[in-house]
Amino acid sequence: MLTIDNILLPSGLYIVSTPIGNLKDITVRALSVLKNCDLIACEDTRVTRKLLSSYKIKSKNLVSLHEHSPQQKLIFLIDKIKKGKSIALVSDAGTPIISDPGIQLVILAINNNIKITPIPGPSAITASLVGSGLAHNNFFFIGFLPNKKKQRINTLNKYKKIDSLLIFYENAKRIKETINDMFSIFGNRKCVIARELTKYYETFYRGDLKKFKNIKENLKGEITIIISPCENRKNKEKSDIEEDEVKKIISFTKKKLSTKNLSELLSIIYKKPKKFFYTKLIKTIR
Repeated sequence: MLTIDNILLPSGLYIVSTPIGNLKDITVRALSVLKNCDLIACEDTRVTRKLLSSYKIKSKNLVSLHEHSPQQKLIFLIDKIKKGKSIALVSDAGTPIISDPGIQLVILAINNNIKITPIPGPSAITASLVGSGLAHNNFFFIGFLPNKKKQRINTLNKYKKIDSLLIFYENAKRIKETINDMFSIFGNRKCVIARELTKYYETFYRGDLKKFKNIKENLKGEITIIISPCENRKNKEKSDIEEDEVKKIISFTKKKLSTKNLSELLSIIYKKPKKFFYTKLIKTIR
């Protein structure tokens, strides 16, 4: 059995990541903060109490903090910290602040020069990303899309030209409607749907948006959608053509023009810096 030492936590706001499903996915440091802090601000006290109970952390002062919490509650928590108390901020699952209402408390704490200490841990973003099998150096997290179709379409249009993996959170009841909207805006891109991450029924559905348009399976639970980047084929083809043309011009004229003059000529034709072509020419000479 894991033993968590009793320590004296300095006053401040601790942003603590909690499991996204499997209760074993929590760090020793997170448990230490939850055990030793003076108060825990959480979305749902029942969910947090269950987590504490599973690690035999005795009853703590729990304060519910959600998107409908009044400003007075935020001020109450800030006053507690100013008086020397340590407060842990947790969400129902995963890392607080990300698609989570706790951001208002963090902003207020910063404005009052209160120390913020992040306690990193589980996140559906990284869990879905590493399990997706979609390779790319960049990803762009969008979170939940608007409920209304028109607003959802407008939001998707904003991100359709981004050259990164796109990561969304979605409600199981709306998954089919959302996939259809994505197909209409993005076209047929690669897509991975991850559900119930870290839980018993964890599943990755891999394919493309066209495949999932008419998905018949009744998906349940928490869902993350990952979409492959846009393909700038026209730009790539244009770039390839330009590269070939530049090579031909260099090959044909480098004996007739100086390196400097040829760089200037190419710069005028392709509207790129002279230095770009000068470097290319030096390499070909070598």
